[in-house]
Amino acid sequence: MSTKAALKAAKSAIDSKKWDEAIAQANTVLEKDPKNYFAKLFLGRANDGIGKFEEAATAYMDATKFKPEDPQAWLGLRGLYEKQKAAKVDESTQVGLKLAEIYADLDDAHKSQVAIDKLVNHARTHGTKQQYARALATQLPTSPVYSYLEGRLQNPATTFTRIAEIHETEEEQTIKRLIAERKTRIGATLEGTTMSVKNEVFGASPLEEIYQGIIDWTRDDEQRRVYEEKLLQRAYDALLALPAGKKAEKREKVMKLAHDMVIIQHPFLLAWQIELEWRPGQEIEAY
Repeated sequence: MSTKAALKAAKSAIDSKKWDEAIAQANTVLEKDPKNYFAKLFLGRANDGIGKFEEAATAYMDATKFKPEDPQAWLGLRGLYEKQKAAKVDESTQVGLKLAEIYADLDDAHKSQVAIDKLVNHARTHGTKQQYARALATQLPTSPVYSYLEGRLQNPATTFTRIAEIHETEEEQTIKRLIAERKTRIGATLEGTTMSVKNEVFGASPLEEIYQGIIDWTRDDEQRRVYEEKLLQRAYDALLALPAGKKAEKREKVMKLAHDMVIIQHPFLLAWQIELEWRPGQEIEAY
């Protein structure tokens, strides 16, 4: 049987949901032409049909290597990952973003936006809060499709705010949990454990960058003031949690944030305390 005939037979078998026959026909093609794009597509679809998700994913991924800018294999992967719900949320996000990029290159703004919307909705419905935050990040200015979809996506400040809320809640819970776990260790003190945990969590946290994103993108002056205060407070708290000898760079950032607020007469007590009490050259270790 020729390659063309075998591909036609595989497609017909898929249409009839004769999955085993489709697999056999696709493999017939691949024996002669291991890099046949459509044979890999049909192999992915047929394995998906009989619930062999790993085999289906492998076939689809192989197809994407042969024609990386063709959406069909990526669409197959997206459907496969969506079907697995919570088990493949991050993979769904990655594939959805790739599809958005492909459609952007094809100048199809509608399909590009739909790809982003679908990955965000999937993560919100089936993912953890952190997975949802990662999916939301595909709508930010750092996303490879933001410049193309700007105007179709919500204002970045709104997205940054939602991501900030997720991280704030998650970090508060993590700090409480770690302190409870570690404070009973031999030789541990509550104060020392608290500072150690906060330094660990704050050091891995993107919240300062997220707050800055809200400040940079919001059109609401009141919201900007709120997040300027949050940014200063977080930077200050992170500074206090740092071990001695590692505070200099963060101290400079805190002083600049405070100074900028004082210059515009922002009535935030912490900013004024820092400006008035630290400028004479007192060392941060005293605070």
